[in-house]
Amino acid sequence: MVFYPHAEGGVFCMFSVSPAATVSGDDSYSGPGSGPTGSYSVALLVWYLLARTFITTLFLGGTVFLSQFYPGGGLFDADLRLLFLLSITFLQICISLVWLLRRQVYSRLFIQIQLGWDLLLSFFVVYITGGAASLFPFLFIFVILSSALVATRKDLYTTVVAAVVFYTGLVGLQYYAYLPMVYVSLPLDNKEIIYRLFLNLVTFVLAGILGNILSLRLRRSEQLLQRKREDYAALEQLNSVILQNIPSGLIVVDASGKINLFNVAAATMCAISSSDAYKKKISDIFPELIIDKKALPVDRGEFSYVNEKEEQRIIGYNAIQIQQDGVGMERILITFQDLTDAKKLEYSLQLGERLAAVGKLAAGLAHEIRNPLASLGGSIQLLAEQVDFKATNQKLFAIIQRETERLNRLVSDFLVFAKPQMPVLIEGDLIETVNEVVMLAKSDPLFAQIQVELVMPKAYLVRMDKAQIHQALWNLLVNAVQFAQQPKHIVVGVDSKKGLLWVDDNGVGVNAENKMRMFDPFYTTRPAGTGLGLSIVHAIISAHGWSIECAENSWGGARFQIVLGDKEATGK
Repeated sequence: MVFYPHAEGGVFCMFSVSPAATVSGDDSYSGPGSGPTGSYSVALLVWYLLARTFITTLFLGGTVFLSQFYPGGGLFDADLRLLFLLSITFLQICISLVWLLRRQVYSRLFIQIQLGWDLLLSFFVVYITGGAASLFPFLFIFVILSSALVATRKDLYTTVVAAVVFYTGLVGLQYYAYLPMVYVSLPLDNKEIIYRLFLNLVTFVLAGILGNILSLRLRRSEQLLQRKREDYAALEQLNSVILQNIPSGLIVVDASGKINLFNVAAATMCAISSSDAYKKKISDIFPELIIDKKALPVDRGEFSYVNEKEEQRIIGYNAIQIQQDGVGMERILITFQDLTDAKKLEYSLQLGERLAAVGKLAAGLAHEIRNPLASLGGSIQLLAEQVDFKATNQKLFAIIQRETERLNRLVSDFLVFAKPQMPVLIEGDLIETVNEVVMLAKSDPLFAQIQVELVMPKAYLVRMDKAQIHQALWNLLVNAVQFAQQPKHIVVGVDSKKGLLWVDDNGVGVNAENKMRMFDPFYTTRPAGTGLGLSIVHAIISAHGWSIECAENSWGGARFQIVLGDKEATGK
């Protein structure tokens, strides 16, 4: 049972045990206590029964108490009858209250029984205590006001008429001696009897009118309150739906840095459920964000974050201080977005711009270098064949020839990078191409004593330029060999369902700084590297409309994964 303050100054309670707390049966109920949901009317009836219990207990206690001082004669000769009547009433109220609390439903007949019993009780109390001379006709007023609160308007009018009939009949029957007097008071003259009768009847009618007016006002206020409750519930539900479906992550933390709100988008980005995040310190999830009472985090910023799935993400955030009544820092609202994909796209665009600029400058320069380099290499070879040099000079000529060939390969690679050929896309078997590259690698001295494992389906048809994909795979294998650790182990895998091609090595992996620059031209972490191998791979893959990314594999080494963009690819 939940208690609420009433708008008119009273108190009412709401039962949360059952939505069926309403009128049962075919009788419609339109009393002030029947809100749109019907649960409020049960609460009023409970208070009505409790009030009856209080009044009955008061009369019982008063009767017993006063009977000790007036053991015989007068008013309290009837105390036994009154005690019996009040005891029966008390029992009836208890039974009704228990039934109502257990069943949580009631009918119009239930209300009529309560009102009828109260009318009879009032009648007998007035009768026992002197009739027209009784001090208790006001009990009828209580019954009338009660009916205004818990009954229909028709039942209210019926209660007023019944009170008038009961009281008038009682006075008339006693006046004409049709009813024996239980308590004989001082005799009243006719004028005083008529005056009391008139005064009480007018009071009953006025109580009915006033009760009707108050019940109407109460009903309107309850209906307005119910509408406000429904509007508030709808607004709260809408607010909850918006918070849970907004694509941006949203976190609210208190002054101590504990999380009070963690929406679905935030849970998805952080790979942690909202229930697990609730009341956690924000620093436990985002160590980069420090919340204290004297300072806010930077209004906006970015930071790198590794979630529960050990995925590295780039998060952009805004922090806003929420003040309540102008009292310091009460709450901090943090909105954030996962910028990882946007940063990858930004990096790809910047890389493309850099490649285009470098390509224009270097293409001509490479041609200018390649021609004299070819002449120089040929001349040295002819000179070595025609002249008999000493052993020391022969070693020097061998070094010159080797370095000339290395420079020639570098220029050739750079021309491929600077002036990539547009791929000629023809449907082919990617698995066959991978097998050819791996077989070629096994015959190369660079791959001697290297374990190359294949994880692939039998066939996978994609639209590709076979020669360019061959070159890209070769560069990836060479890169894997150069960074693998002893005993060197390489895995080449293809997933036809997800459209993935990857190359794994058992090296030490790639740190965050190198990941951001590994496809830049001339960027290398090897002293003898040219920094063009992965740049060429990136250019070829991008020309196919695919994408390539670097991640960490299950061994802790590097995984270069190609996401194939051919939706018509088929695998077996």
